[in-house]
Amino acid sequence: MAVIQPVRINPGLRSSLSNLAKPLQEIEPQSTDWILISVVGVLFVIGQLMAYSTTFYWSMSQEGNPYSIYLKQLGYGVGGLVLFVIFSRIDYGRWNRTALTAIAIIAIALIAVLLVGTDTFGARRSLFGGSLQPSEPAKIIILMYGAAWLASRRKQVTSITVGLLPFVIIIGSMVALIAAEPDISTSLIILLAASAMFFMAGASLVQIVLTGGAAAGVAYFMVTVFQHVSNRLSGCANGCENVFQINRALIAIGSGGLFGSGMGLSYQKFGFLPMSHTDSVIAVVAEEMGLLGVALVLALFAIMAYRALRIAQRADTTFGAFWAVGLITWIMMQAVLNFLANNAIIPLPGVPVPFISYGGSSLISVLVASGILVSISRGTRFISKSSEDQDDEEEKSRGGNAEKVASSDIRRRNSGTRTTRTNRSGRSEDASTTEYIGRDVKFKPRLGRGSDTTGAGGAIRWRNGRYGTGTRNTRGR
Repeated sequence: MAVIQPVRINPGLRSSLSNLAKPLQEIEPQSTDWILISVVGVLFVIGQLMAYSTTFYWSMSQEGNPYSIYLKQLGYGVGGLVLFVIFSRIDYGRWNRTALTAIAIIAIALIAVLLVGTDTFGARRSLFGGSLQPSEPAKIIILMYGAAWLASRRKQVTSITVGLLPFVIIIGSMVALIAAEPDISTSLIILLAASAMFFMAGASLVQIVLTGGAAAGVAYFMVTVFQHVSNRLSGCANGCENVFQINRALIAIGSGGLFGSGMGLSYQKFGFLPMSHTDSVIAVVAEEMGLLGVALVLALFAIMAYRALRIAQRADTTFGAFWAVGLITWIMMQAVLNFLANNAIIPLPGVPVPFISYGGSSLISVLVASGILVSISRGTRFISKSSEDQDDEEEKSRGGNAEKVASSDIRRRNSGTRTTRTNRSGRSEDASTTEYIGRDVKFKPRLGRGSDTTGAGGAIRWRNGRYGTGTRNTRGR
């Protein structure tokens, strides 16, 4: 009597059969983050309204035309929107290959500012007669280089000599050029944004303590060396509300009430509130749009922060994840510091409110950064391959057992979700104990369209031990 034996299917054959069925599934491309785009659009419109409201009196008194100064800001705004669209459509993965060149160029520009820059309000921060401030694009480029550096180091980040010290030297040397202008506030914001990226990359407790101590030492050095920093701190020793500019800002905020006096009807901006178009623009918003207007602006920034962190969490490469964290930290820190200063909580930092304050370089920079965030949300056409992935491929090419060479938790861009990595003896390894920190960013064009509609989101394991949450669709472009 014949005995029917079960058919044993080779694992490789089973994988091939499953791949044949995948093209029949509908592929849904990753949608553009329209919520982030809408928030950026509303903030841009509010910024244009406030630019005209805070400059028409100044423009009329200086040039006899209430629109002349505002038209310059409008021109910067239109150019910034064009760049926003361009950078949102450019594959963000391409920028990694230009990070070294870009930071070299911006270093030359920052040195040129110190040598032949234009003096404004006692600081040398701009080139070409004040039309370009290299410190604004420097924020994007320094954070881009920092993200690429962290993504290429992986487990080395936890080392003090190989991870912390080189990162501090690279970022610190660039920040020192900005601080020498002097522009202490921008230097502080870049340091905080870079620190956020380093923390998310897996900094140890010892590194955090060392970095905090070094930051305290640098802060003490700046207070003792730069006279204007010590003057601002001493001015707030007995309460920042005693500072003239902050005092006038508080009057503007208080007179606005709940609904405000109406657009263009601020009283303090007519020569009473210094820097009403830049440092104190949020006070004018409170006076003209009231508490509800300020709440709207803060809510928009909060939504933008949430969407950006969501993008970082779901990013398909560590380079994109770290860069998104750095960019949104920079934008939010500027908004928060300016808001706290105008409410007499901290000394005036001298930084503009993103999107809202007058200034061409600042507006263009935040629009470019927003476009990059949109690009990161859409994903990259390039595969970010780790050295361990390459080890797997080498073992497979030598005829290694496919069951013993399971893939890592990190999703490949062209093959959907992969199973948990096992060790070389064939035992399964708990995903929670995997020590991934980053991935080596080595760019390679995609070989084909993705075909899995259930790819797990997120390219890195965050500090809570989890990879990006939720599901996202593999995108074929």
